[in-house]
Amino acid sequence: MTEKISSRWAFVIGFLFIGSVITAMVLQYSLLWGIYGTIVIALVILQGSGIPIKESMSWVMEGILDAKEVYGLIILIGLNVSMWIASGIVPTLIYFGFDIIYGVNFLPVAFIISGILAFFLGTGLGTISTIGIVLFTLGISINIPAGLLVGVLVSGAYIADRMSPISALANFTMKVLGISFRAYFVKMLRVMVPTAVISLALYYLIGLNYQGEIQPEDVLYYQNLLEELFVIAPLLLIIPVGVLWLSFKKIPSSFVLLFGISMGFVAALGLQGVTPVQGGHYLLFGFQSPINNAFVRTLEIGGALQMMEVVLVVMGGISISKIYEGCGWIAPIIDRIKSGSQGKLLLNTGLLSMVLNALTCDQTVGILIPGKHLGEAYEKLEMTKEDLGIIIANSGTALAPLMPWNVNAIIIYTITGVSAVSYGKFALLNWLAFPAVLLVTGKIVRFMPKGNPLFFKK
Repeated sequence: MTEKISSRWAFVIGFLFIGSVITAMVLQYSLLWGIYGTIVIALVILQGSGIPIKESMSWVMEGILDAKEVYGLIILIGLNVSMWIASGIVPTLIYFGFDIIYGVNFLPVAFIISGILAFFLGTGLGTISTIGIVLFTLGISINIPAGLLVGVLVSGAYIADRMSPISALANFTMKVLGISFRAYFVKMLRVMVPTAVISLALYYLIGLNYQGEIQPEDVLYYQNLLEELFVIAPLLLIIPVGVLWLSFKKIPSSFVLLFGISMGFVAALGLQGVTPVQGGHYLLFGFQSPINNAFVRTLEIGGALQMMEVVLVVMGGISISKIYEGCGWIAPIIDRIKSGSQGKLLLNTGLLSMVLNALTCDQTVGILIPGKHLGEAYEKLEMTKEDLGIIIANSGTALAPLMPWNVNAIIIYTITGVSAVSYGKFALLNWLAFPAVLLVTGKIVRFMPKGNPLFFKK
C-alpha cells in the first residue's frame, strides 16, 4: 500500500508507544494502559490526517483476526504451566537439579539447570522467577557478583523462548511462518549446540574465580519445601518427554499442549491428591499454594486468566503493526531488506527484528513483521522459512531481554533487583546467537556495504 500520511507520524507514534509502555511499568500499572492508550491516540492522529476511523479500525481488526490461532495457543501454554507445577513435574525437575550443585563450579551448573528447566517450562521469565530466584540466592551466598549471576541465568532461561515446544514465542514464530516444530528445531540445534558449548566453557572459566561451595543445608531447605508440598517422582518426567516426542512427530501444537495439560491434570489428581475442583481452579487462576513461603510463591504462575493479559498485549502489538502497514510505513523498509544477496537478507532481517523489539518494548512485533513479509524473499534466494525463523529467534527474540527498556528486562529487574545494564554483558548465549546463526548458515557476505548502516540497498 502506498504511503497515506507523512512518515513523521510513524516516529511520533513509535516514541509515544515506548514512552507510554515504560511509564506504565514504572508506575506499576498494567502494560495494557500504555499499549491501548497509544492505539487510541494513533487512531485520532490518523483521523486528523484524513484516514477515517472506520478504515483504520478495519486494519486493526484484520491484524487481530489474522493471529487468532495464536491466542488459543497462549492460553493453552498458561494452562500447561500451571498444571505441570500442580502435578509435580516442574518441582521434580527443580528438586533433582539441586542434587548436582554440591562442590562444583556453580556458574556452568546454574546455566545448565536454568536451560533444562526453561526448555520444559517453556518460558524465560517463568524460569527466572522460579528456579532462577533460588539459584540467584545460592550464588549470592558464595559471593558471585549479582550481574554475572543473572546474566548466566538469562542465558539459560531464554533458551525457552527460542526452541521449547511449549513456548509461546517459539510457537508464535512457527505459526506466523507456517512451519513445523521438527524442521524448526533441527535447524535451531545447529545454532544452539555450538553457542551453548562455547557459553558453557566460558562460564566454567569465569566460575573458576568463584570457588565457594554451596552449603548442603541451604539446598536441603529448598528440597524439603518441595517435598512438603509435592510428591517428587522421576516417573513424572515421562510427560514432558512425551510432549517433546509428539512435537517431533509433527502433531499440531494445540494437540501437543492439550496432551501435556491432560496428563498433568491426571498426575495432579492421582499423585498429588488434587481434587477436580482444585485442578479446575489451578487451570483458571494458576497454581496456588497453602504454604506462605517466598520460594513456594514463585511457583504460583500460569493459568488462563494470567495469560489473558499476554493475549491482549499481543493483540495490541499486532494492532500497532497493522496501523504502520496500513499507512505504508513498513513497505519501503521491507522492499530494501528484500533486495540484495542472501547474506544481506539474513543480516537485515535480524537487524529489523531487533529494531522492532527495541521500539515496541516487546518481542511480538519483531516476530510478526519479518515473519509475515519476508518468507517469499527467502524462498526466492533458495532459503527456507525455517532459516527465517531461526534468524528472528536468535536476533530480536534473543536480545530483547538485554534491552533495559524492554518488558523482559524490567520484569527481571523487578524480580532480582539487577538491571540489564549490569547483567546484559554476561548473557553470553544471547549475544553469541545472532553472529552464530549467520555463520552457521554460511550465507553472510564478506564485505560491509556502504551507505545506510541498517537497511542496505542493492
